[in-house]
Amino acid sequence: MGDMAIIDLGAGKEVRITHTPELALKFEPEDLSGLAKWAVELINNKQDIPGFRSQSVNKIIIGNEDPEYIEVDQSNSSFRYGNYLVKIRKKLDLTNRSIRVLSALSKSRFENTPKYFGHVELEVFGKSVEFITVYEFIENSTDGWTWAPQKLVSKDLYWVNQLGQICAEMHRDLKPILIDEIINYLEVSENLINNLANDYKKPENYDFQGYPDPDEVFELWQELSNRYFTKLKQKKDRLSYSNKNNQMTHGDFHVGQILKVKENYLIIDFDGSPVLQAETKNGGAPVESDVAHFLTSIALAARVAERVNKLEYGQLNEVVKSAQDAFLMSYQDQARSLGLSPLDLGLVEYLSLRQYLFEIIYAQKYLPRWIYAPVISLQQELG
Repeated sequence: MGDMAIIDLGAGKEVRITHTPELALKFEPEDLSGLAKWAVELINNKQDIPGFRSQSVNKIIIGNEDPEYIEVDQSNSSFRYGNYLVKIRKKLDLTNRSIRVLSALSKSRFENTPKYFGHVELEVFGKSVEFITVYEFIENSTDGWTWAPQKLVSKDLYWVNQLGQICAEMHRDLKPILIDEIINYLEVSENLINNLANDYKKPENYDFQGYPDPDEVFELWQELSNRYFTKLKQKKDRLSYSNKNNQMTHGDFHVGQILKVKENYLIIDFDGSPVLQAETKNGGAPVESDVAHFLTSIALAARVAERVNKLEYGQLNEVVKSAQDAFLMSYQDQARSLGLSPLDLGLVEYLSLRQYLFEIIYAQKYLPRWIYAPVISLQQELG
């Protein structure tokens, strides 16, 4: 297929998809609902048509409902369709990372993800690439940036024990996925530091009501940056990192990727980091990268809690430390019982500190008002 795909939705309606050089897909917003219906029919019929392939894992049962638009992010548009969640990719991933992970977890009967029903692939550049994917829709779930801050304020830390165990089980079940062993995760991901802008100005008419002013926070970051990079280098110099233990990981493992459903926790979004280079998706990473990211996200959740509850920044530092220690202990205990390699705690420390930098880059690129969370957390950590 060239740079154009045509989808016949029936009843004389066609959708034309244009591929951009960045592998983004362009289509009209009013066509998305029809695409969701078309994909479900294709998956249920276990049908391949020229230019597309479908994969069915479980039967999708739809009544008279129409797809209901839910949200859009950097890479996907999402619809609720009956009891299902339909994700339509706006940006293609030639590595098919998410589908490879979901398939492996489904085969291993990993219980802590939303149920996966099937997907449609688009043939582009000589490859079949994930295009539309169907999951179960999780009713009455709570996003991690909502439930985690609440639990930190109430000093309820049982959840970190649960998630430490779940994370170790996830790493066990992701080990069989083949990775590009030549890619050096640390070298490739270190290159991201070059993407950090030296100056910053928030967009005109940017709404940051209820948040610290991003411009002022960036000034604070500039004051902290010399001390931060010095400390980061000191931790890096003590590392003895090698690729030998790399494997497939979640790649973007933070509290926001954990849905709470009653007393259960479900992990979502296996696309990898939105700021790391695309080549890291084909390669593996040390499991320490997921552990470190989650530890950092506990501190970020505390900043959210302090902002929402109008607490002084840093007031939750002690409970953050207790939660991080509990997660780390729970992970290591479960990993030991599963026969996994012990964590390199020096690498965890380094990657935890480095994650603040990636959060700042993410805020600069996508969400300026978020910059307060990593910068103020760094301010607390650096004293």
